[in-house]
Amino acid sequence: MAKLFTNARLYQEDEQVFRPNAWFVVANDHIVSRGTNDVPSDFSSLETTDLQDHYVMPSLINTHVHIANRVFPVGANQLIKTDEERIQNGLANLQTLQQNGVAFARALATTNDLDIDIAKRAEQQNLIGLQTAGRAITTVGGHGSKQGIVVATPAEMRAAVRGHFLAGVDNIKLFASGGIAFSPNEQPDDVQMSFELIQAAAQAVHEKSHARLAVHEEALEGVKIALRAGADGIEHAFDADDEAINLFLKTSATLTPTLTAPYVIVKRGDGILPEWMVKTAYKWAPRHMRALGQYAKAGVKLTLGTDAGSPLNGFNDTALEAQLMVMAGATPAQVLQAATINGAELLHIESEYGHLKTGAMANFIVMDQSPLENITAVNLPTVYYKGKLVSEAPDRSGELQYPLNKGSLDY
Repeated sequence: MAKLFTNARLYQEDEQVFRPNAWFVVANDHIVSRGTNDVPSDFSSLETTDLQDHYVMPSLINTHVHIANRVFPVGANQLIKTDEERIQNGLANLQTLQQNGVAFARALATTNDLDIDIAKRAEQQNLIGLQTAGRAITTVGGHGSKQGIVVATPAEMRAAVRGHFLAGVDNIKLFASGGIAFSPNEQPDDVQMSFELIQAAAQAVHEKSHARLAVHEEALEGVKIALRAGADGIEHAFDADDEAINLFLKTSATLTPTLTAPYVIVKRGDGILPEWMVKTAYKWAPRHMRALGQYAKAGVKLTLGTDAGSPLNGFNDTALEAQLMVMAGATPAQVLQAATINGAELLHIESEYGHLKTGAMANFIVMDQSPLENITAVNLPTVYYKGKLVSEAPDRSGELQYPLNKGSLDY
């Protein structure tokens, strides 16, 4: 049955403004008509929801999560023993994302390729959309090599990519540099994957017209290698310079900074996580923020991803990423674009997601303030999914149990 929503300040993606006195009609899960001012008489008999002059924008797209991981509570209760438990936990994580205003997510590295099964069950249960990447592909002794697929040559890389697609993944994720959380014996600026390996991955990925290659690169030199080799998107990028910025602009690759990941280790982790991990995060978090500010100011195309599922990084922290991006120097308009249409375009779902034009899936969030003026407005939205009310009070229990009150970072 069709529904009419009235009295909205509706986000206009092309102009990056909220237009008052807007209305729209939802039928079969999609927006079928919309306008401003007077509602046509044809719709006067429809069930109507008055949005009370609140701000309405597309639901968010989180392009980087580890969907099967359990984040809270920390300790013995975090341990998951079976794949079925991991799948159920992944479905619960999707529900948390949905309740916090996310309509679509991309899994980037999942134990035993379980994201494939999670995505199928999520569709059956009418949860949010999920794209998959299975296990990450890494190098001998490299970041995540105990959990991922290890390759040593371009031929092995091509075989791993094609095998992943045969198994049913949507995208490919490479671990190509060091990081913060896996080992005290590596650093984020360790370059671990060669141009030849990444190029082989890119060539194999692009045999599939809608697949994307996402490359974990925290090292500055690694970012440049990956962009030259054909990466579609860089995850993290802890540092920046003019050469890296120009490569992003030249290749039109996207950057998903995941500022949340090191930030929550610093602000939640002292006394909970290993000391070496907190120290590493403390060293790199400020550089990460500065780098994102440089990329944003230069006009690099951004998407919003949180790295949810990494240490102390909850699935209700999507709005925190938006706030950190603004603190780092991105404009609120850039962040809204990153969290909506840019994410949709990266995932090739822009026909239905990332905007509220006619034909879009009716996934939207309602706020009492404009996020263009105060980005924290996205923190506690009223959430609609396929035109149906999902949540008026997102679960923020993790914030109470694990508040962001540690460390001395000045943001």
